[in-house]
Amino acid sequence: MMNPFKSIPAGLAILSEINRFNKMAPQFEALRKEGKLEEERALILEGTSRFADTVSRKIGITFDIHGEENIPDHGPMLIVANHQSYADILAMIYVIRKFQIGFIAKSEFTGFKPLAKAINYTRSLFLKRGDARAAIQTLNEAATLMKEGFSLVIFPEGTRSQCSEMGEFKAGSFKFAQKAKVPILPITLEGGYHFWEEKGTVQPCTVHVKIHPLVHFEEMDRKTQNEAHVEIEKTIREGLKEFV
Repeated sequence: MMNPFKSIPAGLAILSEINRFNKMAPQFEALRKEGKLEEERALILEGTSRFADTVSRKIGITFDIHGEENIPDHGPMLIVANHQSYADILAMIYVIRKFQIGFIAKSEFTGFKPLAKAINYTRSLFLKRGDARAAIQTLNEAATLMKEGFSLVIFPEGTRSQCSEMGEFKAGSFKFAQKAKVPILPITLEGGYHFWEEKGTVQPCTVHVKIHPLVHFEEMDRKTQNEAHVEIEKTIREGLKEFV
């Protein structure tokens, strides 16, 4: 049963940090207007890293990280991971410290204005599920961003599994790397669902993170890419066995 007395403080802590991040808006807007993309990416990284450090400490999430040596020194790239929980978003921000990341986020997040504003400033994009025309537009926007040097994260299952099980990956998720001609960094996440999804209330937890070797998707022909996305999914799924 949900315990609001445990959940409300965590929610307030997260909201406080979202608002703190959004106070950087004038800086983000100025850099974007001036086309200073490298400086903008550095500012995003500074803001999101502070957010991840502060929020994880306040709400009791720790991270067990394996394979950090596989994180390249810079982007752009598409980061592909399985998706168990809301904590996965925090995990990705916490783990990737060498360059900026944004997310291919579901459009439902636009309903909460402070969060939607913060998502926008990280150069994340909203994907409206079930709308083919909107999906093509998001694909094109993502390709442009990555060609400009921004890195993005996508969860190809399309929704949270809310447990240790992993759903099937949607093949269309790999089109983002295909169109932008960028490499793919596969990551396995395990345990985040203990934070919220398992009991419907906030619980301290550890998210186990396995970073796999970079896949040079951009160097492959179309046939090899189709084979590679199957192998990437298999790699991420196999990574779960180390923690489950």
